[in-house]
Parts: sequence; C-alpha cells; structure tokens
Amino acid sequence: MDGSTANQNQPSGKNLVNLGPVPELRERGRAVLKVKGRQIALFETDGKLFAINNRCPHEGYPLVEGSLKKGCQLACNWHGWTFDLASGKALQGRDAVKTYAVTRVRGDILIDLAPEDPSVLRARAYGELDEALAEHDYDRIARSLARLEAAGEEVENTLRHVISLSVHRFERGFGHAFAGLADWLAFSAHSDQATRRVALLEAIGHISWDMLMGTDAPLPRLRKRWSAKACLEALEDMNEEEATAHIRGAFDEGLGFQAVKPVFEALIFAHYAGFGHPAIYLMKAEQLIDALGQEVAEPLALSLARYLCHAAREDLIPEFKGFADYLALEPGFSPVPKVECLSGQSVRQVFALTAASNAHVHEMWEALLAASAMNMLRFDIERQHGIAQPIAQNIGWLDFTHAITFAEAVHFHGGRNAALWQSGLTQMAAFVGRNAPFLMAEMDEGRFVDDIQAFLGAQKAKLFNMDEGDYIYAVHRLKMLRATEALLVHVSKPTARLIVAALNRYLHARTRQRHPARTAFQAWQTVARES
Repeated sequence: MDGSTANQNQPSGKNLVNLGPVPELRERGRAVLKVKGRQIALFETDGKLFAINNRCPHEGYPLVEGSLKKGCQLACNWHGWTFDLASGKALQGRDAVKTYAVTRVRGDILIDLAPEDPSVLRARAYGELDEALAEHDYDRIARSLARLEAAGEEVENTLRHVISLSVHRFERGFGHAFAGLADWLAFSAHSDQATRRVALLEAIGHISWDMLMGTDAPLPRLRKRWSAKACLEALEDMNEEEATAHIRGAFDEGLGFQAVKPVFEALIFAHYAGFGHPAIYLMKAEQLIDALGQEVAEPLALSLARYLCHAAREDLIPEFKGFADYLALEPGFSPVPKVECLSGQSVRQVFALTAASNAHVHEMWEALLAASAMNMLRFDIERQHGIAQPIAQNIGWLDFTHAITFAEAVHFHGGRNAALWQSGLTQMAAFVGRNAPFLMAEMDEGRFVDDIQAFLGAQKAKLFNMDEGDYIYAVHRLKMLRATEALLVHVSKPTARLIVAALNRYLHARTRQRHPARTAFQAWQTVARES
C-alpha cells in the first residue's frame, strides 16, 4: 500500500484501472487525469488517497484547483462549494461530487470506475430535484433533470413525481403552472431533444416558483363513498374537505376521472367564475392526463377541486348578475350579429345579443371570438399605466388574452358536451363586454400578418429562450400561442386574420408587470376608507 490508504472500500473487479505511479500526485499532493473520457482529480492528504470527479457539480470548474482544508475537505475556489473528499458530500453548497474507490499498490494508483446502479443515481437525482424545487433553485433544477436523464429516467415519470409533490404546496389548487405544463408538452412533443429540455425546465421551474410562493397545504385525507350529488353540493358550498373526500372515493372505487369530470363541468358551467380559469384548467387537466397517464389523474382532480373551492364567483357581483337569467332562456334563433356590433358593447348588451342568437352555436362562438380579438386590437394600452384610479379601473393585457384562451376551452368542452355551449357562449359574452370601457375607437390596423404559418413558427421558436420576467407573463405568451394555433383550424379566414393580428399586437406591445406607484396609491386609499 506504500503508506497511503484508500478513501473507500478497496477498488476491485473488472472496472479496476491502473493509472501508473502518477508522479505529480507525489510532488504536489494532487493531480488530474483523463480516464476513459472522465476527468478524475486525485488528492493525497493526511496520509490518505482520494479520487473524485474533477468537475465541480455546481458549474463545472476544475476541483483540482481547489483549496484543501482540515479534515480532508476540498473547497472549490470559484464559488466556495466545499466537499468531504471521502464521501463526496457537499458541506457547503448543494450537490455531492462523485467519488471513486482508489488505492496505491506497489507504487501504482488503482482506481475503480465501476458504474453506479441507475436506481441509485435516480434516487439521488430525485432528492436533489426535490430540494431544488423547494428553493426554486433554477440552475439546480436543470442539473437534476440532466442527471435524471443521464440515469435513464423517463420524462413522464419525472413529471408525475413533480405533480404529486407540488399539489400539497399549491394552497389555492390547480393554477397556471399546471396549465403551462400542458402547453409546454404539446408544443415540444415533436421538437428536438434540446428544445424538449428547455420546455421541461421552464415548466418545472414555474411549478417550483408556485410551490415557493405557496404554503405547506396538504390536501385533505378524508375519504367518503363517491356521490356525484354530494360532491357537487360540496363544491357549490366551497367545502374543500367534503369535495375532495368524495373525489378520493371515486378513485378508490376505480371510477377515476371520468366519474368526476361531469361534476366539474356542472359546477364550472353553472357560473361565470374565476375569470374563466375553471373551464381552461379542466381542459388542461384532461390534456395532462392524456399525456402522462392515469397516475396523475387523482392528484390533478384533487388540485382542481381545491381551486374550484377558492375561485371567485363573479356571476354574483352586480356587473355579471344577469348571467344566471340568460342561462335560463331558451336558445335564440336571431341572425348572428356582426363582429363590429359586439366589440365595444357593455356586458348586458353582449349578453342580450348572444342570447338572441345562441342557437347558432358555432357561428355565435366564432363571432364572440372575433370580437375578443378585435378588442385586443382596440385595447388602449396606455390605460395599463394609470396610477390615481380605483381598483376597478386596473387593466392590462392579461384581461384581454383570457378571452381568447377561454374561447379555446369553450370549443373543447362544447365539442364534447353540447349542453355546455349555452353557458360557454354567455361567459364569452361577459369577456367581450367587460373590456369595452378600455377600448380605442379604431383597431390597430398595422398588426395584420400575411404569412400566418411563418409568423407562428417564428413566435413559437422564441418561446424556448424568452425572458419575460415573472412566470405569469411568460406562461400567458405560451398559452396565447397555443390557443391561437388550436383555434385557427375551427374558424374562417377573416376570423383567423383577426386572431393572429391580435396575437401579434400582444406579443410586440409592452406588458406592464409592476405598478409600484398605483399599488401604493390604492393601498393608502383603501386603508383611509377603513377609518
């Protein structure tokens, strides 16, 4: 052994490599060698031999240039990550460094390059991923995903793991992060590997951010025998524990998501609620189940139920209180109004126009969709910069884009269940009318696109390296592109031109993300009224 002991068990077996005497190790107490495509750093300190990967697991800088500390510790000089040379454990920093069994025999250095069991690599990578998710350590999330891929893990399994973990941190339930995941998967499905990796990272990064912004909120564990009637009543009462108990019962009894879905539909299309998110989220939940399998059906159903128990019931506020009355009317057979007769009208006016013509389901849907696109082309974008104004006057691009993404959800659900069209159209009417006070007299005519497919291809490519600040703004660009692409196959050429022009204006206009002056003004006004 020549006086130095190994850092681990004695190296042995078919993966044993003789590195020779390595004179530099004797002279400097450290050396770096390239062995079978790997850079191995060797250290001899306190009479012991150590072998580790030379690349720091943080950002890949050479550990052979690091500083040795007492107790056989090594600090990377670039960012201070410090490792136990024997175990590889990170004592300062996060990820462990790979170690190898090594010894000296008759003056030669022998190292064992036996590969680790893939199951061990996957378990370690999942542990690192879970820690990174909890901290929203974006770079570490990326490294963990790369290590899972290197260990042979399937992306679908990784996503199932992330969903199961995150639902207990989403205190308000299903949100934009899950919806965005469905769209990232759809857009990247036929892309190259590099593009799919970006989509995976951005989707999981968003989920991680929402976990960080949430609290420890485990879903209720109570279970009850499935009852569609009792579940719907619980959702109407916003009783999360009761609703989720019945949903767990449906899965326990093997009934699955298909039993729960009609209950969700009944609630969602009985109300104008949550700014249209309920219908959108139900659609995205179904798409995720299709993509990832029944393993995610129960956690997504429970998360959706939690969201529905928190969603604002906007049909109960004065502006939209006529919603239920219009749902009670018989379908109307009047000719569908022109788009110009819908854009700019009040909520009540668009409600009435829609009710008069909603028997012409697809024509009315397309007219409301076109009116929503026209509203985007007429949005007075200077209104998003207002300061000294009441909260009800706060407006931004996302108030307009939701009309388009909601229209996609209406077509999705109505195409599968015709009974949902009347409510879906009436909710679309609410979107068209609520934005009327924030419109210019004329459309922005400079946003029409000649080559629609080339435009969409270029904008989709930009998604995979965008820098849009908060995830909420990035995911809405994703959702608008995804919705536009999905809608174009269902509409006429004039409507397609309007939708794409609206998308073009949105993507190339400034989206105000923060409003410090307005927030301060409105907060002090609110508190002043309290006293």
